Amino acid sequence: MTSDSHLPDSLVHHSLVPYGWDQRVSTLYAAVPAGDHVPGRVVRVERGACLVQCPAGTRLAIADPPPAVGDWVALRVLDDRDALVEAVLERWSVLSRQDPARETEQVLAANLDLVLIVTPADRLHLTRVERELLVAWESGAVPVVVLTKADLVDDPEAVRAEALQRLVGADVILTSPRTGAGIDDVARVLQPNRSAALLGPSGAGKSSLANALLGEDALAIGDVRDNDRRGRHTTTTRQLVAVPSGGVLIDTPGLRSLPLWRGDHGLAAAFRDVEELAEACRFGDCQHDREPGCAVKEAAATGTLDRQRFSSYRKLQGEVAFAERAHDARARRAEEQRWKNITKAQRQGRGAGRPR
Repeated sequence: MTSDSHLPDSLVHHSLVPYGWDQRVSTLYAAVPAGDHVPGRVVRVERGACLVQCPAGTRLAIADPPPAVGDWVALRVLDDRDALVEAVLERWSVLSRQDPARETEQVLAANLDLVLIVTPADRLHLTRVERELLVAWESGAVPVVVLTKADLVDDPEAVRAEALQRLVGADVILTSPRTGAGIDDVARVLQPNRSAALLGPSGAGKSSLANALLGEDALAIGDVRDNDRRGRHTTTTRQLVAVPSGGVLIDTPGLRSLPLWRGDHGLAAAFRDVEELAEACRFGDCQHDREPGCAVKEAAATGTLDRQRFSSYRKLQGEVAFAERAHDARARRAEEQRWKNITKAQRQGRGAGRPR
């Protein structure tokens, strides 16, 4: 804390610990220039403003550009209701996708330790989960696959075994928020003070899982339909909540699509088994397409590598290559524009010094 902040270190530490305050955040906050501000964490983002949890409680804060849910900020408190965001602290992880409506990054959540990939056991879509694992690893956080609605399948352990076999190296937890099965296992991965985002499709049971962890119906969920016993999706905005047993959850709306913003690191981490096989390819830059001596294609042909997993890898590999090329092109355009602005400013400066 700065010497002219509103509250002493001890009180800030005590009040923000449930929201993820630790030595890491304290160090980042100490790097902010001294001023009349306190630390806070963004718990919800509205249009043109955000709700921030700070030592004095929650404040509606104005910020331009708006931060993301999970961001830590330096907050200037104006009164018992309003505040201004003066700085956004450096992020250690960013969960994002390409905005489906434009060629920009859409940040879903920031400063995560975990991404809980929520998928219903009765509608197991492993190809989608592989994409979500890529995005989660790319964020800088660690993914954990959470199978919900275990009570809706005849053999839950068989479903988990299927997921483990396909998602090589992934952690998979089987749960049923309705019966309480597996909830303690999820709670343990959040302790002692980890921040996690819930990622998954609409109706996967993210809010039901969150409510089971919170021990109350803090987040809205849809009524269960009589015909298939599935809850309707109701989450419409991202919000951060503290879990009583320890840890922080960010509930997110179901995403119809998950276009990649970046992906080199995430692809390698999500498909480590494929990357290991690739070490035996004849060519170091093998794309596992038509090159001779491809160990990955050979493994898929013989059944050593699941063919559906290989197909998923190849599709995501192409999308990652496209996303990385697009990122490089944007970077080049930004650099060209920067030099144009510098040249223009220099010309204007020289012109201003000439006698008329």
